[in-house]
Amino acid sequence: MDKLDFKILQILDWHGRQPLTTIAKSVGSSKDVVSYRIRKLEQDHVIVRYFPLIDMSRLGYITSRLYFDLEEMSQEEENGFLHFLDKTIKAGLIFRMDYPYRYGIFLWTSSVYDIEEAIRKIKQHLGSMLIKYHHSIICSFHQYPKDYLFGKKQHETSIHLGPKEKTKKEKVSVDDQDVKILQQLAHHARMSTVEIASRTGIPQTTVSSKIKQLEERDIILGYRAEIDFVKLGFMNYFLEIYLDTNDNLKQIEQWAHANPNVVWLQKIIGTCDIEIEVEVKDRVALEVFLNELRTRFSNIRKIIFFSQVYKKMTFLP
Repeated sequence: MDKLDFKILQILDWHGRQPLTTIAKSVGSSKDVVSYRIRKLEQDHVIVRYFPLIDMSRLGYITSRLYFDLEEMSQEEENGFLHFLDKTIKAGLIFRMDYPYRYGIFLWTSSVYDIEEAIRKIKQHLGSMLIKYHHSIICSFHQYPKDYLFGKKQHETSIHLGPKEKTKKEKVSVDDQDVKILQQLAHHARMSTVEIASRTGIPQTTVSSKIKQLEERDIILGYRAEIDFVKLGFMNYFLEIYLDTNDNLKQIEQWAHANPNVVWLQKIIGTCDIEIEVEVKDRVALEVFLNELRTRFSNIRKIIFFSQVYKKMTFLP
């Protein structure tokens, strides 16, 4: 990969649906060259897929997270479980962990009763292979660009999903056409409006209009390329941060907002005070990050961290 590849990646990381002509102009190259470079990045699996950031709270959904600790499974059993989580449970995010659980999922449901039903189905599917599970509610979360890949010293932007503190976003109504369009974009966020029209039977002009409306109503907040950071020599760690007092929670958030290695921050009901996901070069770089965090905020009582790998990332049930 050269500088042009990274320039293209930087755009697609945060503006995954941007047209080729716009990308070409931004990076100072031709449309054909940019198209070839993107195809090559896709073929090499540096770019895994493209997905929209959908604020599910605007559609009236609760965001839950479930962790599962499992007995040892064969590769065939593990693949079957992943397929079950994807197709039957309709988990939006699926990730594998090295500690203290084996798998985790994000689940978007209309009520707590739907969560209960999902847990029942998972228990029934796993049987004695399920050792324990843990459920928590995601109150809100931020996503950040992978600025560490592009030599930036701090984040200049982020996307906030879920209701903000002391405010409640009103639920907005969508029709069947909106849902079909969201499903196609969730499958492939760079899909053209012509192809979406062909797949859904919705007129192309209507598709374009509805996508614009979904963006204006803050249902779609952005589009991203899922970048395989492992292929670029980086590792992912998830941090659960426990505080003595949480009176400086805002300051910790602000510090995380600025740090280029932070890619995700969320507030939850169910475990710690705040959670941060980081991508760093290696374990040594992680220790530097942790030491800076502990030094800056003396009220941190404990940090539990573990690595994880995403198996599915779709912000739609």
